[in-house]
Amino acid sequence: MFDRLTSLLPPTEQIRINLADEFRRWKPSGSVNVREVAQYVIDQYAVNADDVVIGHSMGGWIAAYVKELTGAAVVQIASWTNQKKILFPTHNLSILRVLFLSGLTQSRFFTELSVRQYPFDESRTFFQTLLSGSRQMDRRYLWFQIQTLFAKVSPLSVQPELRIHARPDNIIAPPDEPYVEVPGDHFSLVFHPDVVAAQINSLLSGSASGTRQRPDN
Repeated sequence: MFDRLTSLLPPTEQIRINLADEFRRWKPSGSVNVREVAQYVIDQYAVNADDVVIGHSMGGWIAAYVKELTGAAVVQIASWTNQKKILFPTHNLSILRVLFLSGLTQSRFFTELSVRQYPFDESRTFFQTLLSGSRQMDRRYLWFQIQTLFAKVSPLSVQPELRIHARPDNIIAPPDEPYVEVPGDHFSLVFHPDVVAAQINSLLSGSASGTRQRPDN
């Protein structure tokens, strides 16, 4: 997801966080929410106020709580600080638990229907690849994702330094707060990395020397 973008950012230390790998190491028992996930990321990677966390989609949501807990600077790409911005038919965790733990959302019928209904030619093949990959994912990890997205959590008292969003995004609605509009859709960082990178580099140019960039996905 970040390959094209990170090559356009300053050559500082970059650490990529793959949440599927983290979940396999963490193996949380019971329910989780985004704040608990953020605390886990902080503990694992010693994130502090000198870091810049760049998060796409769910990664940006987690990054906002990393900022809440550490004071790190945050860049959100196609993300949110209000769960109501997630464009999904239901946010009811009881219904979502059945859908995801039953494997229904990983079925060939569901994934093929989602691809047929996907409105953007530019990123259609990329979207299809992501959905195909999700069919192989551990159902427990998918449930972990759903809880991270939708579980109730204490409101944020901080906001990201930079929000980057493509208005046509059909997965996450645009923020109500000020944001930088970029071309493309939910995957603008993949298909328009130069535009996205320009905004991030503008922010980083005012960062303290030695700041580490930690792209989060």
